Amino acid sequence: MNNLLIKVIFLVSASMMPSILNAELVWLDKVIVLVEDDVILDSELKRKTKQVTQQLLANKAELPSDEALKKQILERLIIDQIQLQMANRAGIRVSDEELNAALVRISEGNQATIAQMKEQLEADGMNFTLFREDIRKEILISRVRQGSVSRKIFISEQEVDDILVLMEGQGSSNIQYHLRHLMVAIPETSGPDEIDKARAKVASITQRFKDGTDFTQLVIEESDGSDALNGGDLGWRNIEQLPTLFAGSVTNLETGQLSEPIRSANGMHILKLEEKKGGFDKKMVDEVHIRHILIEISTVTSDAKAEAVLLQLRKDIVAGTTSFDEQAKVTSEDLSTASQGGDLGWAPPQAFQSMYGAGTLEKLKDGEMSMPFKGAGGWFIVERMASRTTDQTKEMKRMKARQILQSRKFDEEQESWLQEIREQAYVKFLTEDNS
Repeated sequence: MNNLLIKVIFLVSASMMPSILNAELVWLDKVIVLVEDDVILDSELKRKTKQVTQQLLANKAELPSDEALKKQILERLIIDQIQLQMANRAGIRVSDEELNAALVRISEGNQATIAQMKEQLEADGMNFTLFREDIRKEILISRVRQGSVSRKIFISEQEVDDILVLMEGQGSSNIQYHLRHLMVAIPETSGPDEIDKARAKVASITQRFKDGTDFTQLVIEESDGSDALNGGDLGWRNIEQLPTLFAGSVTNLETGQLSEPIRSANGMHILKLEEKKGGFDKKMVDEVHIRHILIEISTVTSDAKAEAVLLQLRKDIVAGTTSFDEQAKVTSEDLSTASQGGDLGWAPPQAFQSMYGAGTLEKLKDGEMSMPFKGAGGWFIVERMASRTTDQTKEMKRMKARQILQSRKFDEEQESWLQEIREQAYVKFLTEDNS
């Protein structure tokens, strides 16, 4: 029986062989680039190309040539693949909960539900499962980049002082610039010939712009920057938020104008000013100067007793037989302020909401003392000593200065880091036109 079955299988296979041999082979997919331990598939390139093309058309941007667009997208896929492998080696993960939260934020940003967003994506010919995984990859890449680049950044107190002087010198100016950026890379190992070639390319790009070519199109076709596929869009930024190299060139630009080429350690840069807005807009902060006396609730001190003690203290202070300062030092159970007469210093009223409750300080006038009330930790009487409006506190200014420096240095270090990991990675093209 077994022999008969084997013969039948052999005869059926033999009868099918001619048609199999004559059939035309159809590739379902193919590897086009080797990147370290992984690959990039032709289907990935085609899918990403379709996605980017739809985005450019939606933004009414002029499409570059197919060859230029393919080159930019393939380079982006390579850089992304390198970073994803770094994330994998570092054990970085994105949970489904985190991913779902990110998708909710994206859908809300588009004023839609997840279901509506899924429906729209599929109507545009996009696979929602692949879109979901793209978002997961973007989060992973962001975390790798943030961690790797941030470790290279050091901010000294002198730098904070210097940026504060700049901010003060500009009168807390809130002028914002909408910029686009194009970079022509020059590796650190480049010789004079390569540098001259890069300069010639920058000159050619500038001339093409003068001849009427859209700058966004030029960025997509020619830029080596990580923001190329976004048309080099840097968004709206204050002068302090720009890389130091760019800051000096931007203030003299007119809308629609290109900057002179700007040389950096990793290449040459061209900026275009799209729009400018804003002006002097100081951020004023309302603050109050207060002091308080606290009686805590315990097994020996009831609510009624604490309230009664404070009522008597308030009566004596109003009568002038004692002072708020003296009673705070003797009676207050807030050990952090008692020795200072209950003084809590200057701060915005909102800073005390968690302790006193919303609206408590706003109801008091300067020089007025509250009736006893129950808050977090016990019973209080509070005196609003004075109020003022300030041009931010020193602490807030220093915090803003640090944030500006962090953002500026991150932008400067990011491009160098991306070039570095690209140069160090093993990349092999398996198609003739990219070899």
